[in-house]
Amino acid sequence: MKPTPDAIGTRLRDGSQRGAVLVEFALVLPLLALLFLTVVDMGLVVHESQVLQNAAREGARFSALPISWIDPINPVATETAIRQRVTDYCQQEGIVLDPGSITIRQQYPIDVGGGLTALGSEVVISYERPFLIPGAPLLPFTRVRLSSRAVFRNFY
Repeated sequence: MKPTPDAIGTRLRDGSQRGAVLVEFALVLPLLALLFLTVVDMGLVVHESQVLQNAAREGARFSALPISWIDPINPVATETAIRQRVTDYCQQEGIVLDPGSITIRQQYPIDVGGGLTALGSEVVISYERPFLIPGAPLLPFTRVRLSSRAVFRNFY
């Protein structure tokens, strides 16, 4: 004989099934929270990587201008001014860079083809950031190293 719908509903509502959904939710919630934090953290890493790349481009572009040419003829231009341009760009996006993590090279050789070489300005940024996940110190890696590099042909 097939059970009636009332008998099925009564069986599911008895004491043995009470709280099962709550227990399952309590077991799954930490995993969902960890997944959410991981996705947010990876999104922040990608965003910061893009900001660093743009900052390196801005630094290389600024370094390639004639006003930034570091030479005894041009005493106004300094590496400090170029580094400040890069750190200001990053600071607008909430990234605090150590000026020592920025490498500037204004005599970078660029092969333009046909055996010709031009000089460019290279800016390299190195940056480390910690993870947001609270359990990250227990993992073998606790920080991620981001680096960006840009080269612009000199206009001088």
